[in-house]
Amino acid sequence: MNRLLKVLLVFTLLTSTITMYAQKSSKTKQKADGRDIYVGSDIIKDLLKQEKDTLFTRYYLGGFMVDSTALWREKVIYTGKQIAEDEYQLLTTSMLKNKETGELSLYIKGEKRFEKKKTKATHIIHQKYLLDGLVEEVVHKGDTYVVKCVNAEGSTLNNKGCLRYSYTPFPEIKTHKFRASMQDAIYNVATKSRGALPNYIILSIEADAKSKRWNLALDFPDQYNLGSDMYTSLVAAIVHVLNNEKLEEYHYDQDINGNYYNRTMYVPIRFKK
Repeated sequence: MNRLLKVLLVFTLLTSTITMYAQKSSKTKQKADGRDIYVGSDIIKDLLKQEKDTLFTRYYLGGFMVDSTALWREKVIYTGKQIAEDEYQLLTTSMLKNKETGELSLYIKGEKRFEKKKTKATHIIHQKYLLDGLVEEVVHKGDTYVVKCVNAEGSTLNNKGCLRYSYTPFPEIKTHKFRASMQDAIYNVATKSRGALPNYIILSIEADAKSKRWNLALDFPDQYNLGSDMYTSLVAAIVHVLNNEKLEEYHYDQDINGNYYNRTMYVPIRFKK
């Protein structure tokens, strides 16, 4: 398995609205999509080829994989097993760490089944564990796609999901101006400031329902100097835009009982050399 990413810089901005983290990615990470890493797709080809049982853990902050010794928010355990001659099973168990107590709570359980060593799963189960004992379950098998919301007693409450953005599109149009302002601010720094530019920056912007703050995580290329003047200018521009973006109710997700949940949006920025 490829080495985990090393967090080289972690700090908190002493503002009323933002908590920020920055890290650099290994070259391996640049070649793999973050979502693929999260769901285990980056290693499934080798597991299927080797018909190999496996058990490993990854840690995440702001959607980015980090080292286990660094600051992390989510722990995901991956269990792979050859369950039949032509069938492989990959199970994932995700747990969230409470910021105040450090206690772990079950967040997501997932199952994927692969047949005849093909990397496209033929059977997918995704269960998200919410407040009040609610569980949102998605089952995807062949051409069949079923979503339902289940209560603590195991009874099905509906067949559309527990979270509003599972059955109602997120109002992307409301974030267009914000995204444009963020990109303009970054490109303005890039053209007017001195110093080397990174190949890319990936912004993970999370609306924190409990603290009513923005959580910002930044991902830079492995070789980029996080102590450079250009880096400082880029971060200042990003924070300025985010400080002027008011947290609204629609930024959070919400379940059928009215409980609010964090929601993350990603803004990738690439620079042409």
